Amino acid sequence: MEKVDFATNGIEEVKNAHGEIEELRFKIKFLSLFGSIVKKFFLFIVIFIAIIFSLFTLYSVPFFLLIILAIINKKTIVVSKEKFLIKNTIPIFGSKKISILELERLAVKRVENKYANRSSSSTAVIFELYAVFKNKPAKKIFSSMNPFLVDEMDSKIESLLNIQDSTNKGQLDKISKTHYQNKLETEYINSTQNKASNEQKPINQPTESKNFNIDKPSKSFPFTVSTNLINLKIVHFYNYSGKSGGITFLVGLVFTFIGIYLPIYEKEENPFLIICALIGAPILVLGVSNIFNKRFITVSKKKINYYTKPISIRKEKEILKSQIKNIEVFFSGQRINGVPSYNIFVETKDGKNHKLIKHVFNELALKDLAAEIYHHMDLKS
Repeated sequence: MEKVDFATNGIEEVKNAHGEIEELRFKIKFLSLFGSIVKKFFLFIVIFIAIIFSLFTLYSVPFFLLIILAIINKKTIVVSKEKFLIKNTIPIFGSKKISILELERLAVKRVENKYANRSSSSTAVIFELYAVFKNKPAKKIFSSMNPFLVDEMDSKIESLLNIQDSTNKGQLDKISKTHYQNKLETEYINSTQNKASNEQKPINQPTESKNFNIDKPSKSFPFTVSTNLINLKIVHFYNYSGKSGGITFLVGLVFTFIGIYLPIYEKEENPFLIICALIGAPILVLGVSNIFNKRFITVSKKKINYYTKPISIRKEKEILKSQIKNIEVFFSGQRINGVPSYNIFVETKDGKNHKLIKHVFNELALKDLAAEIYHHMDLKS
């Protein structure tokens, strides 16, 4: 876990003479998630707009005054062994006291912006810390874009209040992943556990191997896998790995139709239509390949062979065991609907990286599959 500097995040620890923490103080400002520069800029814009509107009507003054006071206001949440106390520097916003008599535990919630997929580089995610009570609704007490900070504050407050919370285990890993990733991993774990419980394993089977034998792909595990003493055979179904194949196909089809069929009815050549055809054709091919393509991987004791069908210009590739340096799972650099995808890379001793499996959302499944390849080839970690 990252080390968190509490002071720079607006959090103070009040200690007694023995060095024990007596209070935790959260200092929260309006737009504190975006920093002081954004806050000052936003305040300047609001004041500028308020002045413009006030020249035409005075009825808008109370509205803008309330917004300006909310921006200036500083909220402090004091956590002690008796209560949560929420105070505001602007009196009109009042104060609030929350007793901890019925406090059961604290929990961190990941809040995803539903428009976060508009840019692959944007991460519109906020992590909220809630106080969960036994007989009344939960109360939000803190928000941040830093999951490490909120997760550690959860542990610190519960430690201060002597609360034993088993849900803290694995919480950081869970909130660091999207809801869709957690759903895929849960489905994958449940399906593999159920399959394992229904099959009788050989007595001499090594415990580090899952001995995959999957005959039907799914969204959580877009592969079929068969294992025997000689070969580990993996088939990656591209249409189960992403949600954009159909959309890409339709976009490419429209552009290609405009660029090829419409000129038949045009008396003069239109450069725009030619450009549409040039853009549409590769998009159409990409969409078709994402729907129908499969990657076939055969792992033996001495080598890895892989190829893609039916739409591919690349020939079958071979990687010898003696050439393999490492097999790892990495972020692909792509996101669909805000969900990151991952690749399995085979790093060879000559410094090359071979993309064995690409664009899979279930990171846990890929790590298990990479471990299975390691085990089957008897590679040294």
